[in-house]
Amino acid sequence: MNLLNNRKILLRFILIGLVITTYDVMLHSLLSVAHIAFEGFELALEELIEHVFHTDRHQSQLIVFYLLWLIAIYALYRLWRVLPGMFRRLKAKLIHESMHYKSAMIRHWKEQPSLQKMKWVTSFSVTFSCMVYFALS
Repeated sequence: MNLLNNRKILLRFILIGLVITTYDVMLHSLLSVAHIAFEGFELALEELIEHVFHTDRHQSQLIVFYLLWLIAIYALYRLWRVLPGMFRRLKAKLIHESMHYKSAMIRHWKEQPSLQKMKWVTSFSVTFSCMVYFALS
């Protein structure tokens, strides 16, 4: 294994550790920023409607409220139309990847010497027996 691969692995471990230790703070901060951005967009839209259509605050708030509902319903409709195709592609990709993984594992198993195969079978048998013993006791 060369030095570059070791650095990539180390960097991944550091990033995973950082995410695990601070996910709550990062998620809260991300949601707070998204909420503030949405409120800013909503206020800008209200001001634009007030200026263009000469409405008062209450009327522009109602217009923005129903406009946002319309956008949300349209987005949900588009998502409903797109999801079946996405699921079909995901299913096909998962089946393809599982077949690829199975063939790689079978090829790897066939390449192992008999002594290594006996070690694996013994290790799995002992592990399974211990799991059954502790699960039933």
